[in-house]
Amino acid sequence: MRETIYSMIRFSSAFTMFGLEQIENAMCAPTDTRAALTRLRRTLDSMTETLSAKLDNSKKDALDSMSEAQIDMLDRTVSAANLNAVNMDTATDILKRTSDSLAGAMDSSAKTAGAA
Repeated sequence: MRETIYSMIRFSSAFTMFGLEQIENAMCAPTDTRAALTRLRRTLDSMTETLSAKLDNSKKDALDSMSEAQIDMLDRTVSAANLNAVNMDTATDILKRTSDSLAGAMDSSAKTAGAA
């Protein structure tokens, strides 16, 4: 059972890191790939809807709450860094550092859990 729970945690972490990577990619995308990014967004939204449809109502509420908190955190980060006023290289660098920081925290956490 423990290994199954670990797999679920890794899946959740991978999904989070995939999302952050897609944000980085979207920030760097030239305008001619905006259509591809729109398709990706629609695919991700569809995957989210499919997964959330499998949850019971209390879990859907938690998912909504988690999503709102993460969106709020991104909005605050964008506002604090004033990403609209800086060049894309700076914005991408900020997101990359945030992503790397999260990856490092997850890696440390995973190593600690693996040692237990």
